[in-house]
Amino acid sequence: MSTPTASPSRAANGALSLRLRGLRLVTSLELRQRIRSRRWYVALAVWTVALLLIGLVILAPTALVANAAGFRATARIVFSLQMLLVLFAMLLVLPAMSAGSINGDRTAGTLATLQSTLISPLEIVLGKLTAGWLTGLAFLLLAMPSVLPTALLGGVGPLYLLRLLLMIAALALCVTAVGLGLSAITARQLGSVVLAYVAVFGVTVVGPILWGSSAAFLQEQREVTVHFQEFDHTADGADSWAPSRCVESVEERTVIRVDLSQPLIWPNPVLLLADVAPPMHDAIGPSPDEPWDLLQVMQLGLRHATQPLHPSNFNSCSAGNEGYPENVGSPANRPIWPLGLGTWFLVGGASVALATWRLAVPIRKLGKGIRIA
Repeated sequence: MSTPTASPSRAANGALSLRLRGLRLVTSLELRQRIRSRRWYVALAVWTVALLLIGLVILAPTALVANAAGFRATARIVFSLQMLLVLFAMLLVLPAMSAGSINGDRTAGTLATLQSTLISPLEIVLGKLTAGWLTGLAFLLLAMPSVLPTALLGGVGPLYLLRLLLMIAALALCVTAVGLGLSAITARQLGSVVLAYVAVFGVTVVGPILWGSSAAFLQEQREVTVHFQEFDHTADGADSWAPSRCVESVEERTVIRVDLSQPLIWPNPVLLLADVAPPMHDAIGPSPDEPWDLLQVMQLGLRHATQPLHPSNFNSCSAGNEGYPENVGSPANRPIWPLGLGTWFLVGGASVALATWRLAVPIRKLGKGIRIA
């Protein structure tokens, strides 16, 4: 008598079944395992105090020596530094926590217990993903006591702050998903953690370096319209170099086309965070004394670098010069964050699918040295 076997479709349906009860159970188990350690509370306390001290150390002396405008400008810069620190904390903490979630349980012999229950592989993966993401959001939440006062003192708008928080939360979710995928395909916990840090280091550091290096060979000769100041040294005497007017000429110049290698920096977390900042000309407003922050400066530089053919890149005149070209304008506000975040979600979704497939039972083939229970 032959033994009936489950069809591939039924097996797939079982692996992909999703119930709120199973998802909540795995999430609660993971969170209890994390918060049971005293080091977890120590890390959160140190993180909260460190951010508060950073704000106080910089803003307290500034309040004593600067006027209201200077203090507001300093608070705005401190705010951007704090948001960058929150992002870097996510990139440091989440790979270590998520990249050892699956193979760590397999090594401890607890993963097989979950797999033998009615909980589906998808529920296990999404439960671990939710728990890891909530762990990262705890760092974001505990940063608010120091970030919110600084944002208020720096005149940061609520929509600007909300965009930054949503971007950090989305990146935290994707990094957690990538770590889970690496944890599912590697046998050793150390190996998956190292691979996760290599991936984060690659998109954060290596990608921008490669993008900058591409300027050495992405060059072309183009005929461009150049605006420059012409000085009249005879206006007020032979030794006078008073600027006279803005002159337009057509020249052939070497243009660096780093816009062609722009996909290398799409997933960069720092640039994605800077890209959701308000454009610098909007943030500065009509008065040059209005504050700006580091994220806006990075965004402005990114706009100019990724649009090398824009006429403003060939204009060295000042706005007060006679003959200043009024139609030059500024580089168009073409954000890259939809492309970068879309790349992260694509890779994160593929990682979740891979982890779900690796947890499906029965397991037909095990790697050497992999423990079942």
